[in-house]
Amino acid sequence: MEAKRVAVAGFGNVGKGVIEILLQKQIQELKLAKIVVKHPDKSRPFNVDPNLVTTDFATVVNDPTIDIVVEVMGGIEDARSLIMDALQNGKDIVTANKAIISSGAEIFSLAAKQRRIIGFRGTFVGCNTLIHDLSLSAGRIHKMCAILNGTCNYILSRMSRLGVSFEQALKEAQEQGYAEADASEDIDGLDTARKIQILSGVINNTFNMPSDVFCEGIREITMQDIQYSRELGYIIKLVGMVEREDNSATIFVRPVLMPQGSLLASVEDANNAIELEDNFGVVSILVAPGAGTYPTAVAIINDLLDIAHGDTSMMPTSSTPIILNDAGDIEARYYLRLTVIDQPGVLAQITRILGDHKISLASVIQKAEVSAKAVSVIVTTYTVREKELRAALAKIDHLEVVKAKTMVIQILA
Repeated sequence: MEAKRVAVAGFGNVGKGVIEILLQKQIQELKLAKIVVKHPDKSRPFNVDPNLVTTDFATVVNDPTIDIVVEVMGGIEDARSLIMDALQNGKDIVTANKAIISSGAEIFSLAAKQRRIIGFRGTFVGCNTLIHDLSLSAGRIHKMCAILNGTCNYILSRMSRLGVSFEQALKEAQEQGYAEADASEDIDGLDTARKIQILSGVINNTFNMPSDVFCEGIREITMQDIQYSRELGYIIKLVGMVEREDNSATIFVRPVLMPQGSLLASVEDANNAIELEDNFGVVSILVAPGAGTYPTAVAIINDLLDIAHGDTSMMPTSSTPIILNDAGDIEARYYLRLTVIDQPGVLAQITRILGDHKISLASVIQKAEVSAKAVSVIVTTYTVREKELRAALAKIDHLEVVKAKTMVIQILA
C-alpha cells in the first residue's frame, strides 16, 4: 500500500500531537508531507524540518501529491475556506472543528459531490471510538444520553466530591488545562450542544443537523443544589440527550439530576461518557477521557487510517432535516429550588398555583435560612409537561414572597 501524503494545517495543542505521531514514522500508511502555520517563527514544543513548514495554504490545497488535509487550526471562516478549497481540489479532510461540522451541510454536500471523505472523530475525544459504529447503526439508536464536556464534568465533580464553589472549581479546571481562560462555550453548554448536534446527525444519517437545540449550561448551579440533590439521592450532570421517535426527535442540552447509583452519575472529573439504548432496549455505555492533546490526536489518526485503508466512511449521506419536538412538550419529573420569605402561608400560595396547573408534588422540604429574610424550599414534582411547569413558575416567581428566580433541574429516571 502506498502511503497517503498528509498536510496538517495548524500547530497548536492538537496539531502538535498529530504532527508528533506522524513524524515517528511508525504508521506506514501515512506520510507527513507539509505543515501549514500562520506564524512560522513561533516557538514550538519540538523541531521539525523547515522544508515541511509553509505559510501558504494555497500551495497545499493545489498540490496534487497531497491526499489528505488535516484541519486543526481552529476558528471558523479560515478553516471553512481551507476545507472547501481542499475538497474542490479532490482531497479528503480530517478535522476536529466542532463549530464547522455541526453546521456543515454545505461541506458534507460538497464532499459527497466530489466523492471525498470528511473524518470528524476528533470532535468527540471521549467517544470517538463509537462514531464509526454509530454511523453503521443509523436508524437503530432509540435514545442517547451523554456527558460530552470534560470541563463541566470536572467542575460538577469537584463541587460534589469536595464541596468547593463553582468559581473555585472553574479556576481549578483552568489551572489543570481542562478549561480555557474564557470557558463560556463549555459552561454555557455550547460545546456540548455542538457535539449533540453532530451525534444526532450521525445516528439519523443526515448532514442537515438541527441548529436550534435547546441548551442550558451550569452557571446557575450552586452548592445548595449539589447538596440538596445529594440528600435526595441524585448527582447533577450536564448531559446532551437525543430521543428518536418515528419521524422526529427530542434533543436538548441541560443539567439534570441522575440517580446516584447510575453508571453515568459515577463518571467523574474530565471524563466523558455516552449511554446508548437501541430499538430493542439494549443499553451500552462507553467512558473515556474527554480532553487532551493526545486523545484528540489519536482520534484524528484513526480517521486518517480509515481513509488510508479505504474503510467505510462514517460520514452522513442524507440531507433530510431532523424534525425537532418542542422542548416544552418534554414530560419529566423536576427539582425546584425556591427562595422565599419565611412566614406562614407562603407554601400555600405556591402549592395553589402548582395545583392550578395540575402539577403534583412528590416532596417538599424547607431548608435553613439563605439570608436573614429568606429560606430555600426544595420541591420535587411527579411527571409534568415542562411548558405547564414553566407557566406555573412564571406566576410563582412574581409573588411578593418569592425573592429569587426559581431554579429548575430535570430529573432523569
